[in-house]
Amino acid sequence: FPVTISHKKKKLLQELDEMSLKYKALDQKVQVLQEASEELRLRDRNIYRVIFEADPLPTPKEDRKDKIDAYAYLASYRYGSLMATTALKTEALGRELLRQSQSYQELTRLIRNKSQLMEALPAIQPMALSGRRRGELVSGYGYRMDPIYKTVKFHEGIDLIGPLYAPVYATGDGKVSEMVRMDRGYGNYLLLDHGYGYQTLYAHLSRFEVRPGQRVKRGQMIGRLGNTGKSTGPHLHYEVVKNGRKVDPVYYIFNDLNPQQHSELVARASSTNQSLD
Repeated sequence: FPVTISHKKKKLLQELDEMSLKYKALDQKVQVLQEASEELRLRDRNIYRVIFEADPLPTPKEDRKDKIDAYAYLASYRYGSLMATTALKTEALGRELLRQSQSYQELTRLIRNKSQLMEALPAIQPMALSGRRRGELVSGYGYRMDPIYKTVKFHEGIDLIGPLYAPVYATGDGKVSEMVRMDRGYGNYLLLDHGYGYQTLYAHLSRFEVRPGQRVKRGQMIGRLGNTGKSTGPHLHYEVVKNGRKVDPVYYIFNDLNPQQHSELVARASSTNQSLD
């Protein structure tokens, strides 16, 4: 009997050693897969989601202590630490792959909507015709001198001048969500809702060429340049709103300009001067 027990013990130890080698090999494979998963996550966050302007996936909060406690029973085993570590890594990898799969499903949906998104982006100048009726940018986004009160305040859009009654164009596909007439502030103004979190505002118009709720296409005339409201001369005050926050419109005007023209536009917009409203 002692010989038989010794033989069995030896065989069990060999099996344990083999299992240890298999666990170490598995642990190495999991490590390689984790590195590949991390590369996918970084590409997702820094490339794909930037292209589609999608928010990054939130990092889930995990109670690592509870997960470690779940494998506490393995501590008494010869290779318990290795087994617990590998199990934790495998679980984490499974969760990450599930999140990445969900992310790619969302990106697939965004790809289907990409063409609609590109048409909805406010990507052209609101007064972009060539010739005598072309708009000229005279004041940019940022702190500017108020032309009436002579105090510095934040100018939430850009001002373009042109001939009175010059056409004003929708800068992206959208719907007329507001059409207001008043003798102060923005004067007569239009607000277009482009979807995907984008809105554009066109102020100080002399008249409207659309109706409330109407769907418009990029480049469609929506109004005429005017001098209504708080204005010191015929001009268009143009704003871009992204997810409820007003942003610098010049960085969205790229579809009808070459790189040099866009650089010149940005330079003009960044010069400190007086706004027209």
